[in-house]
Amino acid sequence: MKKKLILFISGLSLIGITQNPLYADDVYTVIVKKQETKKKTRWTLSDWLETRDRIQLMDLWLALHSPTPYEFYLGGNYQINQTSSGTSFNAWEVDFTAFVTIFGLEAKYESYTEPRWYGIFDLRVFGLHDQGTNITLQGGVRGQNTTTGESFRNPLLGISITLYLAKHFGMEGLYRHFFESTPHSFSNTNTNPGQPSNRYQAGAFLDFNFLRLYGDYYQEFNSTTSDSGTLLGTKLYF
Repeated sequence: MKKKLILFISGLSLIGITQNPLYADDVYTVIVKKQETKKKTRWTLSDWLETRDRIQLMDLWLALHSPTPYEFYLGGNYQINQTSSGTSFNAWEVDFTAFVTIFGLEAKYESYTEPRWYGIFDLRVFGLHDQGTNITLQGGVRGQNTTTGESFRNPLLGISITLYLAKHFGMEGLYRHFFESTPHSFSNTNTNPGQPSNRYQAGAFLDFNFLRLYGDYYQEFNSTTSDSGTLLGTKLYF
């Protein structure tokens, strides 16, 4: 008798549920949401493969659009110079520079009155690359062999600043201090290039993608003599 009574009550409850559409909708909604939640958290091999492929495509895109850590440029300029005694002379200079992130090496050759060469180590303390606003510290050596057979090796320290005022236009400045030549194997310490000197240089430039055109004015002097002049040059970046 009890079993029949329980079955009868359960049947009435089931009839009440099915006859109440609001309650039936609530039950359906709960079931569907539960299944959707399970579906979101379900791990499958195909999902993992799709995610892996998307990550590889993202890595490839970043590799193609991220700036390379390497930077190289080849440059040259033509110089119109004048000494403190009023003597004018022309010269030319070529240089090659290679950067890896913030570290760089420069090699320069300058015809000058007597050929000079430079070996410079660069440390970029602000900015990402040369074709952008940056501050770079310099250290190295300048060498010169005179026609009289004397040899000079001047250690140097310096700083260069590049400031972009617009997308394709900017200004640059340079300061270098040249220490006394070592070893001290020279005859006249008052007029030879072995004594300490300072160089100031500033100018403006225009950038056209991988090409830069620039014009600078410089002055280099020591305790007895000074040189000044204008540099017109170009740089090729690659």
